[in-house]
Amino acid sequence: MGKVQYCIWFSMLITLEADAMSRSETDQAVKTSLLKGEKCLQQNKEELRQFRMNGTDRNVPYSAKSKHFLFTYQKNESVHVADCGIVNIEALKTLHNEFGLTYRDIQDNNQIQSKVRSHFCPTDTDCSSARNSPYRSIDGRCNNLIHPLWGAANTPQPRYSPAEYDDGISTPRSRGKDGSPLPSPRQISNKLFRAPRECTETDHARTLMVMAWGQFIDHDLAHTPTMKGDGDVPITCCGENVQNRPQCFPISIPSDDPHFNDTCMEFVRSAPSPPGDGCQLGPREQINQITSFIDGGSVYGNSAKKMAELKNKYTGQMRTSAGNLLPPAVNGTCELPANTTDFCQNAGDSRVNEVPFLGGNHLMFVREHNRIVRELRKVQPRWSSLKLYQEARKIIGALLQQVTYREFLPSILRKQDLEKHKLKLRNWGFSNSYNCSLNPGTKNVFNAAVFRFGHSLIPLDLAYLLYDFMSHLNSTPIESTFMNPHLLITKGGRRVSDLARFIATANSMKLDNQLEGAVRNRLFENEQGKGMDLGALNLARGRDHGLPPYNAWRKWCGLPVATSFSNLPDISDEKKAIFADLYSNVDDIDVFAGGIAETPLDGAAVGPLFSCIIGNQFRDLKDGDRYWYENRGVEGFTLGQLQQIRRVKLAKIICQNLGVDPIQRDVFHVPSPRNRWQRCRRLPGINFYYWRWT
Repeated sequence: MGKVQYCIWFSMLITLEADAMSRSETDQAVKTSLLKGEKCLQQNKEELRQFRMNGTDRNVPYSAKSKHFLFTYQKNESVHVADCGIVNIEALKTLHNEFGLTYRDIQDNNQIQSKVRSHFCPTDTDCSSARNSPYRSIDGRCNNLIHPLWGAANTPQPRYSPAEYDDGISTPRSRGKDGSPLPSPRQISNKLFRAPRECTETDHARTLMVMAWGQFIDHDLAHTPTMKGDGDVPITCCGENVQNRPQCFPISIPSDDPHFNDTCMEFVRSAPSPPGDGCQLGPREQINQITSFIDGGSVYGNSAKKMAELKNKYTGQMRTSAGNLLPPAVNGTCELPANTTDFCQNAGDSRVNEVPFLGGNHLMFVREHNRIVRELRKVQPRWSSLKLYQEARKIIGALLQQVTYREFLPSILRKQDLEKHKLKLRNWGFSNSYNCSLNPGTKNVFNAAVFRFGHSLIPLDLAYLLYDFMSHLNSTPIESTFMNPHLLITKGGRRVSDLARFIATANSMKLDNQLEGAVRNRLFENEQGKGMDLGALNLARGRDHGLPPYNAWRKWCGLPVATSFSNLPDISDEKKAIFADLYSNVDDIDVFAGGIAETPLDGAAVGPLFSCIIGNQFRDLKDGDRYWYENRGVEGFTLGQLQQIRRVKLAKIICQNLGVDPIQRDVFHVPSPRNRWQRCRRLPGINFYYWRWT
């Protein structure tokens, strides 16, 4: 705990009244604090309305702010949780400032928590129908029958370590251990993340599929919404009349910045949530508005409404458009040039249009779902369309889990770390690793910092790779493809296989602290000297979420902790000097900055800290999921079915659905004499005969 935070909580302790409050006094205190919270919420909404009416908050097409708003967009389903988050913060402050209660007093007082729970969550979740269901719920509820909201959509993100806010409640971490201001995220980005184009090294072992699959799975696990303005417009955080807005945490730009000519970079805070299951009082948390499970939510959606929108209720298949492409979205999250036949794609996750290779993975699994439905119908002609849909969805979820653990994680983590965190899959039989006391929810540090390591892997360009595996066409700067699905859907989708072939065989970038490859200098910055810097945004997001600093996480993982900049473990001397120049104290280093600067472990794509947190998170996702595909029981598969699923590699799914044939067996590593191209028909697939007696 930092000195500032410690002083705040100490002052809260010494103001505790000697005599305990009576029951009636406690009721009145809670009522008063919640009323003040509701009043604060209404004031915020009125202020947002005024900012929209006077034109401060508005949508500016093709601006960096609007693009960023599109993929951090807050769904309507999470608005209530965010409203409760605002009430929670004000109520917590009131209980302390006016009634002298500490957070521990509030946390330990069953009367207070019961009153608050009835206000935030007036009804309990009924899991009776889920107890013996072979299919998981669309929103993740009741996966855990004891803790029905664990891992569910629109719930608070759990933490491995408590938040460190400057005020102990909500104010972003912006002060160092000595009380001095932390360096600007843009300043850190300029000195630590910026490098000449040629300094970003090529990874000669891994393919771009490592980055593409990481993003696809990340979008199946977490979506943290930012706060939005009245009328669903982006909030403005930079300018003369927007000082001290509670929704904002603007990033200062140094006067000698090499690109920006502004003094302020837009940054809207993540939408708040009450802690725990979202029904308690406590320090600010953030929302995950999708399920935490690897369950195919990116394909099917995370709500009954979205599921119905994407499903063909008559056939059990997913809706598609001409060319067997994803269906068009009515209000799509993409920006298209005028006079084009292109369209914004519709998928289970609203970020589908962010980059073409992401949309390609979405398309692949929609096509695979429809193929599986056709195969199931052959062996089970009497099944209803709903039964066909649910069984295919269950198989897709299993394939996503298997590819992630059998192919993706071994491409980024060492074998010993896979074994340490029990991430290796079985080759035969059922798993008995389900632990109902393990919260599978994707943790705050994983979402806001650690799994953003992929920002270092994004290539400078995308291209089509033709059937000869040598000829490249339409090489396109990656920034030109951002929020633009043209490369994927042009010509009725006839170039899908060429794009997929490029992703499956082209070299990845190496993980390092150089984020120059598209994401930080080119996706957001523009020629007018305005825009955003994704590296700086990552750092600010960690502070917005109150993430403890780098050294604290090293300690949490049981790794050696630095006592000075000169003895930072796992970091080069050059980077040690940069950190010493930027920060006043080694204990102030932001977790994203420290983790991304670590030298990757031998045989891994990431350093020790990120290996630790990724390992812990994916253990939770596997062992905390009642519907994990290897589990025995109605939630899983028969042994025969399970063994058929175990035969499938991602290469088979790609070649069957995207037309890349031949293809190497391990698409996470480049083709080589040990990873040869094979014809699609020779790659093992599922024999659906084993579903005949389901």
